[in-house]
Amino acid sequence: MKDAILCVDIGTSSLKAALMPDLPKSIAYARAVFTEKDSSKIAREWTSALKKAVEELKQKAPDTGIEAVCISGNGPTVVSSDGLTLLWSQSATDSVSDKNSLWIPRLDAFRKLHSHHWYETDKVFGAPEYLIYRLTDNAVTILPEERFKEIYWTEEQLKSEGFSDAEIKKLPPFVKPGALAGKITKEAAEETGLLEGTLVFCGAPDFVVALIGTDTLDTGALCDRSGSSEGLNLCTPVPLKAPNVRVMPSIIPGMWNASVIIPDTGSRFAKFKEKVEESLNQKITHKNLVAQLTDAASPENPQVLTEEQKKEGLAIIHDVTHQLWAALNILKKASEEAKLPQPKSITVTGGQALNEIWTQIKCDALCIPFVVTECVDAELAGDNILARISLGYYDSIEEAAFALVKKSHVYTPAMPADRR
Repeated sequence: MKDAILCVDIGTSSLKAALMPDLPKSIAYARAVFTEKDSSKIAREWTSALKKAVEELKQKAPDTGIEAVCISGNGPTVVSSDGLTLLWSQSATDSVSDKNSLWIPRLDAFRKLHSHHWYETDKVFGAPEYLIYRLTDNAVTILPEERFKEIYWTEEQLKSEGFSDAEIKKLPPFVKPGALAGKITKEAAEETGLLEGTLVFCGAPDFVVALIGTDTLDTGALCDRSGSSEGLNLCTPVPLKAPNVRVMPSIIPGMWNASVIIPDTGSRFAKFKEKVEESLNQKITHKNLVAQLTDAASPENPQVLTEEQKKEGLAIIHDVTHQLWAALNILKKASEEAKLPQPKSITVTGGQALNEIWTQIKCDALCIPFVVTECVDAELAGDNILARISLGYYDSIEEAAFALVKKSHVYTPAMPADRR
């Protein structure tokens, strides 16, 4: 029997899981879509979603044993002990003056929106930490790196925003990514189908494990991470200072992540896709829809769109591509002003990496090679890396990423930037 790490990432609309060996590619992959329409109750579905994913993985790879589990997820999502949820994407009012923390405004928004529940709950978690708690009965908060404390919270910051000692005690202690959170309890084993006593390791916030899983860890490394929103993330040795650039510490001490976020690229196209499916009264994949829009339809995928639908869809593609082009140029200009080398390629992650036409469109528009890795779900690759370091397979994130993040395909632009 082969052994693998069960890597789990909690998204906004689904839970992804994969059995990852000590290799760049997964043995088996599963995705469980959330059915709960009320976003305030969505965390209560994560355990059952994990069970569905585990069942599917066991069917696909019956001869693979689970050596350990590692969990990452979206944020800053706030979850109470019994699963009441304030998703990172949900609009909510807060009255916080602290401009450094991403978490304190969400904590304040939760206690305003669910005031009774806030005072009744004994613990408050982030997304991956809540599922870890459900599996192990242990409460932790994953801090990506020491410099993230002010981005999360300090006791001084919390008190200055009116949080009492009793409220502060609701927040579990900080642990490092890859820390051993505990073991699968008997109750969790019965709920999920996992083996009681299996080790559970902490992943990290999804954007952090995605940077690990694309090896965006050294100067000039750049990745395109896309979901409901999209972000270009550049690794730098100094914090870049430029309008529209969000700078956060890297998980690698001394390094930084400079990003330009486009908030709605994925959600805009998803809404268009839903409209098309409603008009056709049938489902269409993202890949086939892009082929329809770019006149790459085939006998297997015949043209079914109206000219008006094609016009609308192409407008979204062109707009999104232009936004990405602008984001890349913001980062390139900021790098140049900081006297840093320019990025030579972009590693693309997520489902978009499986869409050859869409990736080539981006590649041509941005005039830079696009790299697809063996495991396109970088969050899961990042979880695998963190767990294997903790299990002693590797000595550092850089060493593990070098071994476990490998190129699968490189897209070349039709016209390189220096020939335009």
